[in-house]
Amino acid sequence: MVALLYATPLFAQFDFPSFGGRGAAMGGASVALDDEVSAMYNISALNGIESAAVAISARQSFVVDGMGVFSLGGIVPLGFGSMAATVEHFGDNDYNEQRVSLAYALPLGRTMSFGVAFHYMHSGTSDPYYEPLNRLTFSTALRFRPSDDFTVAFKAFNPSAGMSDSELSLRIPAVFSLGVSYRIIDELLAVGEVEKNLYEPSTLRFGLEYLLQEGWFIRVGVNTRPAIYTFGLGLRQGRFGADLAAQFHNVLGLTPQLSLQYRF
Repeated sequence: MVALLYATPLFAQFDFPSFGGRGAAMGGASVALDDEVSAMYNISALNGIESAAVAISARQSFVVDGMGVFSLGGIVPLGFGSMAATVEHFGDNDYNEQRVSLAYALPLGRTMSFGVAFHYMHSGTSDPYYEPLNRLTFSTALRFRPSDDFTVAFKAFNPSAGMSDSELSLRIPAVFSLGVSYRIIDELLAVGEVEKNLYEPSTLRFGLEYLLQEGWFIRVGVNTRPAIYTFGLGLRQGRFGADLAAQFHNVLGLTPQLSLQYRF
């Protein structure tokens, strides 16, 4: 357990994975992706979703009991912009965390979009002497997409923590992400991302997605902190989509993740 806590970001800091199965298979580089599951985390991408959708995602870190993250969300396009709501749960009865988010994104001209989300954070344990944590925070995002082949996106989660020295800010840190995506050829998409938690060194993430045949995708990626290698498969058939990912740590082993989505 000591190795587990040392080698991975602590979920006690509300460090929920900010990606679905598609991003997980590409090293976690997802801030510039724009599918329905990714858009629930990358709020500026909501503006590109054209139909209402629901999605679920499940992740079991290193196949260890009590280290699972389960998410449920929905997206609704509006007359101007789009909204999304997500509920995420980590842990078990001994220790658990929840994050409930409500997000809205709107266009800024033809090539840019802006998003903002408000998050309710809660943590609790079975220990009667532990005081549960409840807090409201927010995140913002900006996306620039000059063409269908190229996207740059930025996201700031809980940015106000960077201006606080309180113990609470250590448990819900400020996290900033900058990502790009570029379609090299029709069948091949490349993504890259740098993420900075104010209390940790920067993390670099890279990934590739290749269209095998109509509706089927294969993905690979790498994450530099900790050193994790990833791969996965994706399926898009009509209104339904599924993404299966596997992340490998050379000491702690396998982290599987599955995301499912349905467009109305």
